[in-house]
Amino acid sequence: MNMKILILVDSLKIGGGSDKFAAILGSELHDEGYDVSFLTLSDEDPKYEFKGDYYTLNEKDIYGNNIKRFFKLLKYSPRVKKLCEELEIDAIISAGDPANFHALLSRYFFGNETRIIISQHMSPDIFLESSIKSNLIKFFYPRADKTVCVSKEIEKILNEKYDVGNTLTIYNMMDIEENIKLSPEELPSEYKEIVVGHGEDHLNFINIGRLDRQKGQWFLIRSFKKVVDNFENARLFIIGEGDLKHDLEYLINELNLENNVFLLGNVENVFPFLGNCDCFVFTSLWEGFGLVLVEALSVNLPTISTDCKTGPREILCPELDLDTEIEYPYYGNSGILIQTPPNKFLLNNIDEVPLIKEEDVLADLMTKIIEDEEVQNKYSNGLLQAENFDVKKIMAQWNELLQNK
Repeated sequence: MNMKILILVDSLKIGGGSDKFAAILGSELHDEGYDVSFLTLSDEDPKYEFKGDYYTLNEKDIYGNNIKRFFKLLKYSPRVKKLCEELEIDAIISAGDPANFHALLSRYFFGNETRIIISQHMSPDIFLESSIKSNLIKFFYPRADKTVCVSKEIEKILNEKYDVGNTLTIYNMMDIEENIKLSPEELPSEYKEIVVGHGEDHLNFINIGRLDRQKGQWFLIRSFKKVVDNFENARLFIIGEGDLKHDLEYLINELNLENNVFLLGNVENVFPFLGNCDCFVFTSLWEGFGLVLVEALSVNLPTISTDCKTGPREILCPELDLDTEIEYPYYGNSGILIQTPPNKFLLNNIDEVPLIKEEDVLADLMTKIIEDEEVQNKYSNGLLQAENFDVKKIMAQWNELLQNK
């Protein structure tokens, strides 16, 4: 199998969902015998591990305002075409909006004849500042050979709102067997005391995600105050880095939760942390897929998640249709869904600003996980659902797509 694949992505920097997707997909294709090269728009560190050759356009700012983006697209898209010719690439797989448009403009304006498969990792509704991007999606996306969506809901949105018909859903993948192997590893020594220091008395909750607006962790911290008021040994660990770190630290201090809520930063192996916790709590305001939910399921960790667009419903509650209206909280087959809170910052003490409805429900559910053994047992069997996203199943779909033009 000598098919030559170019993975085009914003960067391979640790932290980004589409970047992680690109590193995993390219490395798996490499292992299956494809000749894989990576082309990043910007060269940033630290990078996800990847297998294949590496090239970069080394853009300094791949975002900027719309005018700057357009001129950068015109500047760099010819270089995408040139590299495809030099490497005799058979197919481009692009990941993320900037990369998708670089690939598509290399064809439309500069005649790139390479097969182009773009991938959509977020609902296009999320970041539409104007009708410009909407019209660009409607015009350019149908010119790809295939648009791969990481959730069925993203595919539905592209079909119905943007008239993009060349779509296919392939979920993000995970090596479930590797997750299980990593889970029993020892915690790093600096974390042992706070994670397992209380022995059997610990009541540990965990969240993993960038510390930014999308992930909504301030709702989780405020909700956790109510849990701690009833269970002083309850602890919450948040793994990740981001722009809101200082704001969240301020909130933790405001709520006097310094001994109960811990921002752990980025860690190399999250699975020993998951294995030492009682519940995973996901408070995203929006998502593309939410691969960390699969991580939690793979180690049979009870999971509470917002029913945000897009991803969590399909991962935790596949028994639900996308448009089915539900009452919250919804006790699904593999997890519990809660209503997504409003997209506004609440960095206040709850004496000043009482818990809003969504926070109160979340606090009660975390308490239920502690107190109700029947609920604990029901949601401690997520591995079977996680296996639907195993690397072997998902790679079979990618192989079928690449081999059947």
